[in-house]
Amino acid sequence: MRKTIKSSIDSKRAFTLVELIVVLVVLAILAAMVVPALTGYFRKAKKAQYIQKADEARVAAQAVMQELYGLDDGNAAHNSTTDGNNVFWNSGTDKKWGDKVLQLLGCGRGAANGEPYIFIIGVGTHNSAGGMSLTQRYTVYYVAYVENENSPALFYVNGEWMYEYPRYDGSPAIDTRSFGTTSFRNTIVLNGAKIPLQFYIISNRTGLNASSATFWTGSDSRSLYSHSDGYYGKS
Repeated sequence: MRKTIKSSIDSKRAFTLVELIVVLVVLAILAAMVVPALTGYFRKAKKAQYIQKADEARVAAQAVMQELYGLDDGNAAHNSTTDGNNVFWNSGTDKKWGDKVLQLLGCGRGAANGEPYIFIIGVGTHNSAGGMSLTQRYTVYYVAYVENENSPALFYVNGEWMYEYPRYDGSPAIDTRSFGTTSFRNTIVLNGAKIPLQFYIISNRTGLNASSATFWTGSDSRSLYSHSDGYYGKS
């Protein structure tokens, strides 16, 4: 009699095979719904963190530009009159300005000291044909930022951050535009105004010559383009 009652109680406590299968199916459905959502959340959070870091670099560069604006000393090393000329702040006599930017970011030269893999800014050109005001010549309108050799490239253009490489012939982001009889290859349009850019190379740990097309748009895995949408996809 006791054995029969105990068996009856145990049978009520136990799950049937069908019930276990139903529970597993429900859990699988929930996992299929939750895991992608969590993955997307973590990915967005990581992107937001990366953009924040890149924007801190932009702010640091602008702070140094403000110092130069105050000096307005006409130093040829940061006052080039060539359209799109690369002013190397990672080498040469004017390296101290690039070093100041890195100091504001809390890093130094070299990978061990946290120097970005690629860090470029663009301000209004000093070429008089561009008609840029003194303020425009020291305003950061463009940034290309790659944290390390395995990081995607981030671009700041027209007040927004993007992962897509912005320089394509015929693209509205950066293109060749004319000012009277003078054409400027790297020109943005901001609030209807054309602004030809002059680039300052703050960091270049790629080993590529920043004056060469290989560095900017080449297929080499170290190039700026290869770290942008050409390699990572538009994400």
